[in-house]
Amino acid sequence: MSEVRVPLISESSDLSEHSMTTPTLVVEDMTTSPPLGPGSGSRPGYSRLRSTVEEGGEEEADIGATFERRDSAGLGIGAAATTAREGGQAGSNGGGGGSGRRVAIDAVPRVVAMGSPPIGATPPTSSDPLVNQFPRFSSAASTPDLGRERESPREADEETYEEYRNRASRESHQPYVHSHDTQRLRSRGTMQSIRSAYENDFRPREECPTSREFYQGRGNWLAISILVLSVFSTVFSGIFLGLALSGPRYGRKITTNGSLTPASAIVLTAIMGKLIELSFVTSFVGFLGQVLSRRAFMKEQGRGITLAEMSMWRWVVQPGTLITHWEGVRYAGTTILGLLSLLAALLATLYTPAASALVQPQLKFGDWTPRPAVGLVKTSFANPYYVKDICDTPIQNDPDSGSTCLQIEHASQGYHNYQRYLSYWTAISTAKNGTTDLKLRPQGFGLLHENTSITASWVQVVNVPDASKQFGGRIINNASLAMPHSGIFQAARDPRNDIIQPEELDGLGIYSLHASIPSPVIHVLCANMNRTELAPIVYEAWPDAELPVNLSSWNSITTKTTTNKTVVDDLFGWYNNGGHAPVFAKYPLPFNTIMNHTFYPWGRDAIYMLGSGDPANGENYVLCSIKVSLTPYCSTRYNATGIGGTMEAICEDPTDDLAFIKSVPDASNALTNKDWPNIGLDWANSMSLNTGIVDANSSNSKLLMQLMLQQPELNKALPSPAEALAVMAGCTLLMSSQDSPFVEYWNYSSNPLNSPETQYFNASIRAQEYASGPMSSSSRGFMIILVLVFVLNVFVLGYFLFHRGLVTDFSEPPNLFTLAVNSPPSHLMAGSCGGGPEGKQYQVNWFVNTEGDHLYMEPGEKPVEVPVRAAAGGLLAGFGGLGKRRSGLRPVSVVGGDFELEDSPAARMYAKLAKRTSVL
Repeated sequence: MSEVRVPLISESSDLSEHSMTTPTLVVEDMTTSPPLGPGSGSRPGYSRLRSTVEEGGEEEADIGATFERRDSAGLGIGAAATTAREGGQAGSNGGGGGSGRRVAIDAVPRVVAMGSPPIGATPPTSSDPLVNQFPRFSSAASTPDLGRERESPREADEETYEEYRNRASRESHQPYVHSHDTQRLRSRGTMQSIRSAYENDFRPREECPTSREFYQGRGNWLAISILVLSVFSTVFSGIFLGLALSGPRYGRKITTNGSLTPASAIVLTAIMGKLIELSFVTSFVGFLGQVLSRRAFMKEQGRGITLAEMSMWRWVVQPGTLITHWEGVRYAGTTILGLLSLLAALLATLYTPAASALVQPQLKFGDWTPRPAVGLVKTSFANPYYVKDICDTPIQNDPDSGSTCLQIEHASQGYHNYQRYLSYWTAISTAKNGTTDLKLRPQGFGLLHENTSITASWVQVVNVPDASKQFGGRIINNASLAMPHSGIFQAARDPRNDIIQPEELDGLGIYSLHASIPSPVIHVLCANMNRTELAPIVYEAWPDAELPVNLSSWNSITTKTTTNKTVVDDLFGWYNNGGHAPVFAKYPLPFNTIMNHTFYPWGRDAIYMLGSGDPANGENYVLCSIKVSLTPYCSTRYNATGIGGTMEAICEDPTDDLAFIKSVPDASNALTNKDWPNIGLDWANSMSLNTGIVDANSSNSKLLMQLMLQQPELNKALPSPAEALAVMAGCTLLMSSQDSPFVEYWNYSSNPLNSPETQYFNASIRAQEYASGPMSSSSRGFMIILVLVFVLNVFVLGYFLFHRGLVTDFSEPPNLFTLAVNSPPSHLMAGSCGGGPEGKQYQVNWFVNTEGDHLYMEPGEKPVEVPVRAAAGGLLAGFGGLGKRRSGLRPVSVVGGDFELEDSPAARMYAKLAKRTSVL
């Protein structure tokens, strides 16, 4: 009768009882144990303890009845019985007695084996996966052997990786030693076994020598690539820095029709800036990897590298990790390399904006550049025939077409300018902030070519109270308005002046031309008079006058001259140098004006207007003379933009070095122009200033007469008649100065010229053109970014030139992974396999060590506090390890300091690198 064998290991129905502990083994008294063959031996991890004799009664028989004998060989672990009969049979074969001797086997902490494991091993799928598992929170004493002794599948080239694993599992079979008379341990089912990944035979010298050298010379493509990128970044960052510091102006090289368009220049600069940034990041990360990798080889220096330092390259490539992975910054940010990495991250982030602000070509004003300028001259100033000829009209056959066209242009320009001028006064009157100082009152306004605004300047100011007192208390209103010389508009576009026009810069450019040329001035002198004082010069009041006087009769009257004396002869200077007093046809009605329009031989320098004011103030009249001259105490400044421009007369400014009087010190200021009255005649008619001869009551005349001064001082809320007339007549000065000389005289034999002549004048030009350099004081702060990038590039390039070749960059994830996966585990990183390292694990020093030609990583000798945890109810709680912290030291290396390395290129290179030192 064969003996009934009882399973050795019983399994509880609740697997959680074995989740953190090794099950207690119960073994019956073994009187005989047949040999199991040479492969038999005790299973590692278990020890036989003292035997305890107990009575095996009915309870033991019931437990054994739940197992049946396995047909296959193995550890003898039974499967659950399915019938009560088999259970009863098992109970009857308990050795023939109701009692027996039972041996209890308890698990004890496993001792780390320094040698190779036994050849035999437990067959796969034959034990509970929860038996012999590595406790999650055990002390160093109970840590299983993690020596990574395993076999490389590379040696079995003929078989697949799965075949290799199956073969290795079969060869590691190790049956349990037992006796025939030992009863099975009662269990409810087969306990499956998963072989630990750490139970293998790994021989690094034979199975994992490095297949590639970890040091590459300068001829390696990677070393050449990094060196080229470093040189590129250094050279071009230096060029960008030089451009930012010098701020060159590109002139016509960057224009719409130039060799490089503005849009292309901007794109090119942006691309180069990005390439410099990328090459800078690449070379710096390479530098960082070289420093860390070389330091990892330097065992004699004792510094090694830390996890925090190995993550510094991500700060540069991904600056956001400074926030998301702040632990690395905490532990490595204060080192030299950490500070350099933080600086590089900042520089890489800001380099493109800095290059855009300082290097990218932008429209930029230069300094005022004095130089001679040229312009074309065709006619004299205020040539009435030339002004009529250049007036654009479709009527060509009418001999009066030029005059008609000119009057229309005078009307459009004059009324427009006058209306704008009055709108200024409306704002002043509403705000009640007017003044009697003519220099501070609204200046004259004009419009040239429909897109250039004209600003006139009051000159030769005479105070009304002073002038009135000088002429016996009579109200005297004198105003002189200087307009800019409109010929500067053509000169600014003369190709010989080489001024880049806005349309050459996509309509975005601006330039200013300050010319030392005279300015035309219109002088208006008005005096208040009564009817009796005007009688000597009013035809209607003469004794032999042909009445009534109207427009048709006035044109046929030939006796329109007089030598009568008036009370204002000295004021207007009528009889000085053979002058004549004006003659008016009649007294105008209230709020009407009339012009003299008397014709004399050429030589008259003024036109005159007589107007009647508000009758509520009595019979008061105002007599005004209007004349034109050129003044040398002014200069003209023209500012051109893409949509128009401005032009202004700068007069009587002692700081103006370009006043015409400073260029031509002997220029005259007393000469009046005798051609302008012919132009003024058409202007007066177009402005309805002569409608009083037919009592037309024109609106313009009425408004003008409402401005009459009633007191010997200027009105703070209204312009004076002299100011209003000067503004209305200002447009005639702009037309008269077109194509006229840039001096006060005409020195050519014919007028106008058949072909234009060139005249030179002093000028100063300040133009916008595309240039590099800071645009404002705030953008100058980016200069430090360009400087630091260039300095770091020089430093990194010097490092690569000094170190002839590269070592494998172990900070790169693929290289680091392959090195770590072939390295022994370390208790200093306990608990980090799932959620990653934490705390001072970032400070563990790591070195690259070698065993033969195999490289691996190991921790340094610096103690690190590592938390030790144990589960509640675990076996380790009895050893006092729960909740305490232990200090881990660097384990004894396989290759110690006194170990004689093999004589191989890898070993020699490792020995050479291990003896070096680094300050970084």
